[in-house]
Amino acid sequence: MRIGLFSDTYAPEINGVVSSILTLQKELEKHGHEVFVITNRKGFLTTQREGNVLRLPGLELKWLYGYKLSTPYHFSARDEIRKMDLDVIHVHTEFGVGMFARIVAKYLNIPVVSTYHTMYEDYTHYINRFDIEEIDIISKKFVTTFSRMISDNVQGVIAPSEKTKETLLKYGVKTAIYIIPTGLELDKFEPAQLDQGRIEQMRQELGFAKEDRIVAYIGRIAPEKSIDIPIEGFRHVKDPHTKLMIVGGGPQLEELKRLACSYGLQEQICFTGVKPREEVPYFYAMADAFVSASLTETQGMTYIEALASHLPVFARPDDVLKDLVIEGESGFLFQTPQEFAQKLEVYLAMGEEEQAQMREKARSMVKPYDGNMFYTKVMSVYYQAIEDFEDSYEVIKIKATDDYMRIYVINDKEDEPMKITISLDDYFLLKIQKHTLLDRNTVNELQHKELILHAYRSCIRKLSIRDYTTKEMRQYLKGQHGLHEEDMDQLIHDLTHKGYLNDYQYMMGKIEKMQHSYQSKGKIIKLLVEKGIPHEDVAEALAMFNDDEESAKAMRMAEKLKHTVKDKSMKMKRSAIAQKLIHQGFETSIATHASEELFFEDEDDSAALRKAMEKAIRANMRKYHGIQLKNRVIHACIKKGFQSSDVLAMCEEMEWDDEEMDM
Repeated sequence: MRIGLFSDTYAPEINGVVSSILTLQKELEKHGHEVFVITNRKGFLTTQREGNVLRLPGLELKWLYGYKLSTPYHFSARDEIRKMDLDVIHVHTEFGVGMFARIVAKYLNIPVVSTYHTMYEDYTHYINRFDIEEIDIISKKFVTTFSRMISDNVQGVIAPSEKTKETLLKYGVKTAIYIIPTGLELDKFEPAQLDQGRIEQMRQELGFAKEDRIVAYIGRIAPEKSIDIPIEGFRHVKDPHTKLMIVGGGPQLEELKRLACSYGLQEQICFTGVKPREEVPYFYAMADAFVSASLTETQGMTYIEALASHLPVFARPDDVLKDLVIEGESGFLFQTPQEFAQKLEVYLAMGEEEQAQMREKARSMVKPYDGNMFYTKVMSVYYQAIEDFEDSYEVIKIKATDDYMRIYVINDKEDEPMKITISLDDYFLLKIQKHTLLDRNTVNELQHKELILHAYRSCIRKLSIRDYTTKEMRQYLKGQHGLHEEDMDQLIHDLTHKGYLNDYQYMMGKIEKMQHSYQSKGKIIKLLVEKGIPHEDVAEALAMFNDDEESAKAMRMAEKLKHTVKDKSMKMKRSAIAQKLIHQGFETSIATHASEELFFEDEDDSAALRKAMEKAIRANMRKYHGIQLKNRVIHACIKKGFQSSDVLAMCEEMEWDDEEMDM
């Protein structure tokens, strides 16, 4: 297979991305594949080729640790790459050369795989020098959008760790993501295979004594690496023969040197500066332990290198360490500088046999990172990407419709073209034109987006007829086939952002309308809460309306209800009306007051009592007679709230069958 590795950074530079590329390149070539590296160099005009390495002109950004940024357009280089006849392109960086890789892939119809090496949201401080919150929010939002866009524009994404995959999923990436930890040439870090004389010589050159115990940090010297934490930790290390060796260069080097001096740690902390890559295993071999407080690693290559060098690792808890650092076995986890110093002293106080066990355990943790296993997994992604790309669709027709585009695609396995409605954003992002090839993953994603697009337009139609709350609209979306929970979240967000959904306006409109009806505050709250409006929001809005208005509504409702209570005493009528008002959501005090204020045309209970008595006689006369009937009637009338004295008096006025009563 002919493979193109595209990256903004490459040897002789030293960093985790370069380590990954060099390991992959060596393994691919060892297994008979031809590998081409397309990278950049410091220079403005010409492209240089050194064997299978093509270097594009780029601008060096000294403030960003010498990062070289090149333009994504290199027409002469594009023609040079055409001659390479690549089967697959593997992109390792996202900007200059990474963008160029995607353009070349599109132009030459080559499948693309990308590895997401860098957590860019942890590097936004480079463009936010004054730590302005608004800039931080905007830059992190850009990282999310950009990462999703570039990852969804390839056939497969390689994530070095579960942490990286979770981040990409959080960004909304839909492309297939494969977790493949970067491989290492483990034997290169085996201390027993290194020149022991050279190790001792390097110790002496750096001023270390034989009795010194060295804790090493090896990597880039930059704020996101949090090197200030182990430096501060050494303020609490009591043994003067315990030393911290910081190997590497970067934008924070001078600042950290000044920090060490301010703590009076010049004798305990050694800054070596930048060292050649081939010497890195020797610096690990010089050390007794490794420390890093970084929380920004996608995988943490230096952790793996240290463990491969038989070094216990001291680090802050992070997802990338889940299968690497086991507390007390292959290393120690700490949160604060003081805890780092405390656990370091615990380790250094261990006996030789116990330390030897930790060293062996450290080495055993990196067996899954064997270079050959790394090669095998990456090759499986290449083959899958090529298969997905070959199962691609050709755009045969394009039609504009309203604010969207309709494309017609077909592939060799289908007889009829497929019609897909897509947004203008996707249309221009994918640079679609007639005869454009879209791989299977892209077509599947466009089809899913079409479902979302149709759902959005359907929501707009419903909302144009009448208002709905967020809860009601979500219930509607749950009935739409094929939508995921995150799709519904995004649709609700878009509808809200564009003003189609507004729960507050909905609530205020309903309250205004219901205030002019007989609806009580309680009833209004109940109705709106059922619609998904928070109880406290409705209560707060209703607090703007005074109790006089509520009392007036209660009186209107009570007037309407007084004709529904008959054949009861005046007391019972008022009580029944008050209960009905309370049931309608009026407060007890307001309901009681309204019932008491009601005016009844006939305040005398005698007529009502007579009707109640006659009704009770008719209901019981077939079953009861004499005294039993009389007692039933008396009981029924008292139950309706009539005074017992009034009931007995009226009973005495009535004629009863005395014979029946004597029985």
